[in-house]
Amino acid sequence: MMAGKDKAKWMVAMFSCCFLAIQSLSGLPLLASHNCNTDDMTLQIPTTYTQTTLSPIHVSFGLSGNHTGFLSEFEVALKSVLLNTPLERSLHIHILADEYAYSSLHSIFNHTKLSTWITRNPIEIHVYNVSSAEKWLEEKIVNTMSKGLKDDKFTVDYATGVHTIGCFYRLIAHRFIPSTVKHLLYMDTDVVIMTNLEELWKEVESSPDSLFHWGIGMCSGFIVLNVPRMEEIWSLAQETNMRHVVVKYNQKQPADQLIFKSVNVTYPNEVNILSEGWDMSVTLRWQKRHIPYAEKYPNVGMLHFNGGLSSKEAYFTKTNRDDWMVKFHDTWGVANYTVKLPWPWARYQSKSLIRSGMDGHLLQIHWNSSDVKDFTNTG
Repeated sequence: MMAGKDKAKWMVAMFSCCFLAIQSLSGLPLLASHNCNTDDMTLQIPTTYTQTTLSPIHVSFGLSGNHTGFLSEFEVALKSVLLNTPLERSLHIHILADEYAYSSLHSIFNHTKLSTWITRNPIEIHVYNVSSAEKWLEEKIVNTMSKGLKDDKFTVDYATGVHTIGCFYRLIAHRFIPSTVKHLLYMDTDVVIMTNLEELWKEVESSPDSLFHWGIGMCSGFIVLNVPRMEEIWSLAQETNMRHVVVKYNQKQPADQLIFKSVNVTYPNEVNILSEGWDMSVTLRWQKRHIPYAEKYPNVGMLHFNGGLSSKEAYFTKTNRDDWMVKFHDTWGVANYTVKLPWPWARYQSKSLIRSGMDGHLLQIHWNSSDVKDFTNTG
């Protein structure tokens, strides 16, 4: 006679085996591994994973000089990118730096211990020393801006009077990064990513052929570039009426943003406008009509603090009561989480996303001191 406890165990085992058999015969997917061992009724869940073939996401920064203020901003922006890398794509970060910034990055990568990060998907950081291209870039700036502004006396000093020449690095990224890259997100150092970058890429890939993608506020501090078409931005800008753009949009500083804005105004069909959540800049959203921010903009992907113009101090070091992070502590101030999050804790967050049963990937850093494309054509 079978004991009550053993009988119950036997009935559970028979029921499970019969259920699995019915599933198999009916063509339904099996919910568990076929294991009817009456001594071990634990369901066996497979842990295998098939790597997707989605294209990588590419992000870039342009760094000029070694001021501690903007370099500390860069650390925060970089941290925010690493914390919001897509779950099913690899990530490539491209840093275009002059000699001073290039040297400073060694110290930053050492104290953040980036080379020890283990991540869910492959992450590569590529650093390019662009110092050898600066003379060529200066000539290209003068050539483009003098034609667009109809000003034969235009000088590069005028273009870099407020911002350094580093603001133009985003416009020559295609000269350094691999030619296989299709789309490249450029970020200023005072931008903090607030959500997964996959959401941004959905918008970009819905209009893949656009010359570039940015917000309705036309701010070049957060812009996705169509890499194979980047040279067109320079050539189209020369044919625009930049003077008209300067007057209409009060564009006092003839920096890189004037080039992008002139192309957008003259050739609007070539540009894709991102949703408002990817256009959250202080200079655009400061009016009272945008408050309360969380209700007006429920789907926010980034926050852009639009630094201090010529000041190189970090935006998050301001403590006066009118500062955005202080005055609006429950919205803009949320960026403080990324500012203050210790790098070891950020590293652990990244590691915690590794799939069960998988080893993850060791973050790779590549230094490119002279990997420069042809600069003989000033265009």
